[in-house]
Amino acid sequence: MAYLCLEEMKMAKTNPVGRPTKLTDELMAKAKVYVQRDYLIDELIPTMQGLSLYLGVSKRVLHDWRNESDEFLHIAEDLMDLQAKNLFRGGLTGDFNASITKLLLTKHGFSDRVEQDLRSSDGTMQPTQIVLNGVRADERIDKHD
Repeated sequence: MAYLCLEEMKMAKTNPVGRPTKLTDELMAKAKVYVQRDYLIDELIPTMQGLSLYLGVSKRVLHDWRNESDEFLHIAEDLMDLQAKNLFRGGLTGDFNASITKLLLTKHGFSDRVEQDLRSSDGTMQPTQIVLNGVRADERIDKHD
């Protein structure tokens, strides 16, 4: 059984495991340019799919970068904020299809639902009360006599 000395244990905790990241300063700068203006080359709104194609990496890699880099996380958040802003503008002006706009806005926490108040929180609906009055058997009038 092998034992690690204290110094080796400290090094093991600080050394990253797995493949080194492909996220470079150049890719970070290129991602910022995409969000600021280059998405307009092919798209009406910026998307994570568009960014992945623009950078030449998969969407999974973008997801990993969001988890490992605060700077990239901010870029991705800026992308999503700009996407929502453009969806609102395009939806309100009629430039975008309403159904597609509504669908895409669900990614930003919006939904199209109707809430029904089944509890009568304002007190206008009262439950129906049914009162059953029993009659003792000896008090019952027998009509067959």
